[in-house]
Amino acid sequence: MLNVKSVKWFLPVLLLFLMPGCSTTEKCAQKTEPSVQEAEAHVKNAPYRVRGKRYTPMSVADALQYHETGYASWYGGKARRLKTSSGEYINPQRSMTAAHKTLPMPCKVKVTCLETGKSTVVRINNRGPFHSNRLIDLTTSAASRIGLHKRGVSRVRLEVISVGDGPYEVFAR
Repeated sequence: MLNVKSVKWFLPVLLLFLMPGCSTTEKCAQKTEPSVQEAEAHVKNAPYRVRGKRYTPMSVADALQYHETGYASWYGGKARRLKTSSGEYINPQRSMTAAHKTLPMPCKVKVTCLETGKSTVVRINNRGPFHSNRLIDLTTSAASRIGLHKRGVSRVRLEVISVGDGPYEVFAR
């Protein structure tokens, strides 16, 4: 049988251990979400050179704020296997991926074709397009989803969704 003295200290100690369990899931998500610095160490954003021009990919923090409107094209054609700048092999007929000159790799972006109003999410894992007026190059599969495949080139809006992969993926707000 419990006496009054033991209950006096037992109840506050019990409440002390139970309090963290009452916190919101939002706080827990903030604790487990990787920092931008951790993601920075796990993305490919080293400067590179193509046809004598130097390109410097943006930082993770800058990429998380990125959105832009410009022209998109597509690549891949009937190829079944292509090696990307990130070192991955893709099938352009099935892969929902894209090429961008300065976004860190990997990165997920929402691409909206302004002529059709259709959107899709693609993973940036390649570099390009290296035409002066192009913003992004989509694989055949991604271009078909938004109605760009038949047009060849079309105006699009890009919005970054996340940067990094797995435990190092950081989402834009």
